Amino acid sequence: MFRVRVEDRVLTGDTITINGRRLLNFGMASYLGLNLDPRLKAGAIDAILRYGPVYSSSTAFTSLPLYTALEERLERMFEGHVVIAPTTTLAHLAALPLIVTVGSAVLIDAQAHESLRLAAQILRASGSSVSAVPHNDMEALADAVKRSSSPSVWYLADGVYSMFGDLAPLHEISALMDRFPNLHVYLDDAHGFGWAGTHGRGYVLANVPIRERMVVAGSLSKSIGAGGGALVFADESTARRVRTLGGTMTFSGPLHPAELGAALASVDIHLSGEHAVLQSRLLAQIELTRGLLVERGLPVVGVADSPVWFIRIGTSGDTIEVAKRLQSDGFYVNPSGYPAVPVGYAGVRLTNTLYLPDDAYVALADALARRVREVLGDVEIEIDLTEEISPRVDPL
Repeated sequence: MFRVRVEDRVLTGDTITINGRRLLNFGMASYLGLNLDPRLKAGAIDAILRYGPVYSSSTAFTSLPLYTALEERLERMFEGHVVIAPTTTLAHLAALPLIVTVGSAVLIDAQAHESLRLAAQILRASGSSVSAVPHNDMEALADAVKRSSSPSVWYLADGVYSMFGDLAPLHEISALMDRFPNLHVYLDDAHGFGWAGTHGRGYVLANVPIRERMVVAGSLSKSIGAGGGALVFADESTARRVRTLGGTMTFSGPLHPAELGAALASVDIHLSGEHAVLQSRLLAQIELTRGLLVERGLPVVGVADSPVWFIRIGTSGDTIEVAKRLQSDGFYVNPSGYPAVPVGYAGVRLTNTLYLPDDAYVALADALARRVREVLGDVEIEIDLTEEISPRVDPL
């Protein structure tokens, strides 16, 4: 139920086939519906025809000219200095051990993505202190910075949280950076890149332009629809240092030509006037979905202006039962439990994508309301993100 392989020979974006049943797919992160766009396919095919399916060299030695073209266009998109990585996780592992000085204090949001937690373990092994702070609690963060005796404090968090879809309080974070000159911020905006901000620069950079003591990481394989990850820095020297010395930049394989070619085609779309049209459609769909879920009294965690929605069910068993009944209705959603979400917060996750029409969200909301009440009865599930939610795994 949690690790499903689809049975389709060809994907159309709106549906997937599971156990012989064709289902509307509410489980993808291709928010703008670009991963099947003919222009991205053509870019990928052209790159393969010119360079083959893989260029078998570490970027420490040689890399394809597609890297240069993509970095230049991403820098226009993000208005910062860009380093391309094979994945967002490998971007974290390249940058953080290099730029976080030994002996720093590292504070990580309790709901930060697992890839950040993995990098934090390496930082702790390298001599930094690492501790969790309550989710999106800026008072707790300020207190932790004040209590720290380290000359360098790093805060690691998501921009758009991948499971609950809630958002980092960016203006408050920026204000804390102004207040504490030793505070550095590293934000994973994997689920914000592409659909949010001018030209899709992401949720973080749409609200707080890149600045000193700030790094933004993100994905090129979700809304952007291609493959790989990217890091955005305020200064060229740090970007060059990470590109040259970051461990996974040397000891991991390069992006494949198809990923680079597709990413170039996607970024061209983002830099054109077409992106604003796609973005407007998605934002309207997000607003519609929020209204549908709230009107039906569904226990939505973290209602926010993002394309990720999470309906809290409670237990993994009840969650699987709700997901099964939704499949019988013709809908696929992501059933999610611990450790992806905290204990007691199991539920179903759904997303907005431009592959699906508005009436599909109306139908899903109706089915959710019916199936959740069938499984849970009259039990009321309280959602209060102001309370401290236990982290997905033990605090670091």
